[in-house]
Amino acid sequence: MATKNENLNKADDGLNSHDDHHITEELYKRNLELAVVNKTLFLLRKLYQISLLTLEPLALSEKISNTVRLELNLEVAGVFIFDIKSDSLSPLAFSMSDRLSDLLKKLGTVLKDNKILNVSSRDSFQKLVYEKTPVVSDGLLEIWDGLIAEKNLEKLTKESHTKTTLMFPLVNEKGVMGVLLLGLNREYETLSDHEKDSITSIIDVVAIALDKAYLYKDLQDANDKLKTLDKLKTEFLSLASHQLRSPLTSIKGYTSMLMMGDFGAISDKQKEAISHVFDSSVHLTKVVEDLLSVSKIEQGGMQYVMLPFDFEKVAKDLALDLSIIAQKKGLTLTFETDVKSPYVINGDMEKIRQVILNLMDNSIKYTKEGGLITRLIKDEKTKKIRWSVTDTGMGLTENIIETLFQKFSRGQGGKMNTSGSGLGLYLAKQIVGAHKGHIWVESKGLGKGATFYVEFNAS
Repeated sequence: MATKNENLNKADDGLNSHDDHHITEELYKRNLELAVVNKTLFLLRKLYQISLLTLEPLALSEKISNTVRLELNLEVAGVFIFDIKSDSLSPLAFSMSDRLSDLLKKLGTVLKDNKILNVSSRDSFQKLVYEKTPVVSDGLLEIWDGLIAEKNLEKLTKESHTKTTLMFPLVNEKGVMGVLLLGLNREYETLSDHEKDSITSIIDVVAIALDKAYLYKDLQDANDKLKTLDKLKTEFLSLASHQLRSPLTSIKGYTSMLMMGDFGAISDKQKEAISHVFDSSVHLTKVVEDLLSVSKIEQGGMQYVMLPFDFEKVAKDLALDLSIIAQKKGLTLTFETDVKSPYVINGDMEKIRQVILNLMDNSIKYTKEGGLITRLIKDEKTKKIRWSVTDTGMGLTENIIETLFQKFSRGQGGKMNTSGSGLGLYLAKQIVGAHKGHIWVESKGLGKGATFYVEFNAS
């Protein structure tokens, strides 16, 4: 017969056994929860990486669907895009288990072929996209009912391992943009709270990634449209400029002949009027030539004849020619060098001449009093030749300088002189860039003049 102490020991052993079992169960539960948390964090990290590296919506949806299905051990994962105008859900991408994929092949059914119409008339989908409420349903029946042949749908329902379908609205600031579908191979009630949380935690990440992808696509589409419009604009400018060139040449020719008296004597008053017509046609011809040059550059048709030439001679001759125009305005124009000739560069002399002429002409136009100094220097160490024109004109602010070399940008000068095209400095930058040179401007502010620089490699 057992003693009292023996009975007490047996009771203690039973209690200890019960406590050990409880502790083991608790540890197992905690380990399981920790495993789910770690798995969720790993999945979220992968989804973030996908969203950063994939910008095309279809490719993004395919990668997300496949990653989510594999990591969560699902039968199917897919993404739908919602169109509120047509009240429809369009399948974008699906990832399926091998057994579900094989079953669908036998049935001759492709899930991506089935667009869900009249969403608002179907209770589950109406809640999903119009009330932004997640939907839990049994199997696949509720989703493709009426879309897949009845006999195939029955077989799919019986033989598919998809026990539960979860559908989550993918929301951006405008509303529901799509739906994430997840097909589980077990009932929703059997999932632990941590597993349910794991599934719902990925929804915002998927929504943000998809929204970003479609935003990028919209930007690309808009950019492509702008490129097409820009090309059409360039072609139009080229055509229009060519059409204007011939009549302008005739106007210049005939007005010149009239002033020379080739058609008989004219009065001084008539000559003055014809002179204004001639000057206007010269200005308009310059605008047309600028437009043609821009068209050639943007269509890749600008040709350059690169040969060594004496940059000093070009700059000096232009300074001499333009000094006459400057004197008529009461301005001085001087030319200086650092006496380190030769100043030889390799390039298209006529186009470089056009750049220098344009910069000097601008300085004269926008200077009311004072004068201009053009300088030519050579750095023996860097093998650079730099030309500059400094004026005492209206000057420039930092904001103006930032956009000065863009098309049709004329800054404050446009208010003072309206005869230009707004393309001269843009063309100058393109031509200098084609010569692997550098062009820039410096100014201490409005009313303090400006200095334009052009720099090339010495030949």
